[in-house]
Amino acid sequence: MGSHQINQPTTIALILKYAKLWPMLLASLVLCLGLGFLFLQTQEPKYKITSTLLIQDDVKGDGLFRGTAFSDLNLFGTHKTVYDEMERIRSRDLIYSVLKQLNMQTNYAYEDLLRDRELYGTELPVVVQTVLLKPSAFKLRMSITPVDAKGFVLTEKAARTSYRYGQLIKRPEFSIIVRRGPANAVAGKPVLISFVDLYKRAQAYSTAGLVVMPVIKDANTVSLTLMDAIPERGVAFLNTLLSQYNSDNVNSKNRTAIQTINFINTKLKALSATLSGAERDIEDYKVKNRITELREDAQMNMQNSGLATQQWSTINMQLNLVNSLYGYLTTGKDKFELVPTTMGLKDPTLQSLTDKYNSLQIERQRLLRNNSAMNPLVLTLTEQLTMLRANMLENLKMVKKGLLLERANYSNQTSKSDNRLSSVPVMERGLLERSREQGVKTTQYQYLLQKKEETELSLSATIPSFEVVESPGYNPAPASPKVQLVYLLSLLTGLSLPVGIVFLKEITNSKVREAADAVYITNKGNILGELSHKGLREAIVVEKGKSTNISELFKYIRTNLQFMDVDKLNKVMLVTSTSKGEGKTFFSINLGITLSLIGKKVVVLEFDLRKPDLLRGMNITSSKGLSNYLSGEEIGLDELLVPAPSGENLYVIGCGTLPENPAELLSSERLGVLIEQLKAQFDYVIIDSSPVGHVADAFTLGRFVDVSIYLIRYNYTSKSDLSIFTEICESRRLRNPMIVFNDARKDNKNLYRYGRYAYN
Repeated sequence: MGSHQINQPTTIALILKYAKLWPMLLASLVLCLGLGFLFLQTQEPKYKITSTLLIQDDVKGDGLFRGTAFSDLNLFGTHKTVYDEMERIRSRDLIYSVLKQLNMQTNYAYEDLLRDRELYGTELPVVVQTVLLKPSAFKLRMSITPVDAKGFVLTEKAARTSYRYGQLIKRPEFSIIVRRGPANAVAGKPVLISFVDLYKRAQAYSTAGLVVMPVIKDANTVSLTLMDAIPERGVAFLNTLLSQYNSDNVNSKNRTAIQTINFINTKLKALSATLSGAERDIEDYKVKNRITELREDAQMNMQNSGLATQQWSTINMQLNLVNSLYGYLTTGKDKFELVPTTMGLKDPTLQSLTDKYNSLQIERQRLLRNNSAMNPLVLTLTEQLTMLRANMLENLKMVKKGLLLERANYSNQTSKSDNRLSSVPVMERGLLERSREQGVKTTQYQYLLQKKEETELSLSATIPSFEVVESPGYNPAPASPKVQLVYLLSLLTGLSLPVGIVFLKEITNSKVREAADAVYITNKGNILGELSHKGLREAIVVEKGKSTNISELFKYIRTNLQFMDVDKLNKVMLVTSTSKGEGKTFFSINLGITLSLIGKKVVVLEFDLRKPDLLRGMNITSSKGLSNYLSGEEIGLDELLVPAPSGENLYVIGCGTLPENPAELLSSERLGVLIEQLKAQFDYVIIDSSPVGHVADAFTLGRFVDVSIYLIRYNYTSKSDLSIFTEICESRRLRNPMIVFNDARKDNKNLYRYGRYAYN
């Protein structure tokens, strides 16, 4: 038997399926691209402004305070990292001060058809100086229309007022002064004016508007990114932001330095008083103990003690000489002998007397060699010698007295020097304690003086705390909206919208729309054919001598039946469906007519004993039928057969009287007898049975049939009902099941039609 299997749809099939939507696709593309164009016209282009900084990662705190006081002590050490500086750059207070400097509390714009065009810088025909703004002013919308070089018109709602440039304008909500801008004002062209809450704008910049991020993770290089409709304004904002950020850092450093200098001055003043007291204490101690330099004084005392001891020994020796000479002069036996020299005695008088005494002695001895002792000259010399001796003794007494006094003085000096030497450790400890305190204060004083000088020098240094790697700049191409992306999305939307609608419609539709919807019954049944939508209410569409699309499709089905029935065994055909309304009666009538046109004798049995439509569709009436025959009435076959007016070889047996027990009638033994009689008399027996989805009549008749034709109607049969046919095929409850797709419309035509049928 031939078979036509349902195949999975291929890629080409899907392409061809959706290619039918090209008018809808074209309209959707035009619409979406047009909407994309309008969207771009309503959106204000924004430019990306960027800058790159190199920030010193100052963990020790010597970046900001390098060169200031106490930096060597790390007293100002703070954990100054790149992430800390990033937060400072995007801080709300810093951004607020920048917005204030740039006078960004006022927005200027020209009104265009689809959107307003903002103005800034050299494009401004007027400049508004805000003197006072109250919160209610942020809701106002005004316009300024230049009139000439001297005045303008201010429009507030419906009120128009003329003013001169530079004139103070007061309102309950604001006070402003309008001046001429750098651009040449076009007379009569209004400039839209609105006020902005700088606090909210700073908050917006801080949270999302200004993006501060490291270029790479854990790097000291930071990128600043800003989106602005006016790139010049964005560049000015970043430049001012960096300048203000650097100024704040320098001011912070200078404030620290000034506070440090004040602290140093206070400490120097206190140290100066303390140091003066320590110096006075050392001075008093030295004066009290009569010392200048302790080591030099000790050395001098040692030298003085040695000298005094040496002098004391010399004087003792001289005293011995004086005593010896005195004894020689007083106890000498010969008074007229020479006196020994003074032997180290340094008294000039004694030396002079001794020399004169010895000279006279020598002169007397010379005279005595030639004269007697009584010689007047000798006597004169003797008297002189006696007087000189007395003078010498007197002088020796005086010298001895002087030497004794001198020896006592040296002895006293030696004792004093020894006493001072013995007290040196005590005085040294006392002086050391006082000098130590003085040294500490002096060191502190000198250190503070040095740091004060260094800090004062650091005040004059304005080294930035960052390095600008890339100055603020912008890309001339707008970053938002992305024109290519908008058109790409519009194109994709235009293509996917119709396809999506159709696809959504298909997946939400529970009805069979094409043969591919029955793909899961592959290998469960053969496709006998496909019928197009007839567009007419008549049940009969096949007529002799007329050719229509649907009649050709019935002929095609007839041909398929002939190819399948190579053994001429398919004489009895059962026509059924899942539910009523799927066209089984229509198919039975026209299939019978089609078979009769080739000279075959065909009989169509109206076995839908519950809701028969076959005779009514063919405009035939019959009082007796199958129910009468099966119920046991004595009726011959010839009485049941009714010739069909639409075919020479076509006969119909109607339902007859509607029975109350159709299922029991179908169990009658007379049914088999009837079928055998019909098979013997006719070439084809077509049974129009009840739908299998509601009653089991078709299954009862199935034991008498050779072929079971199952009708599936497009946009009518539920996909869930296909499981009934699957179960029929798997359980073999109907013999040789075949499928006919009914009511195919233009949009149902697919690749499963003629050219796709396969034959064995």
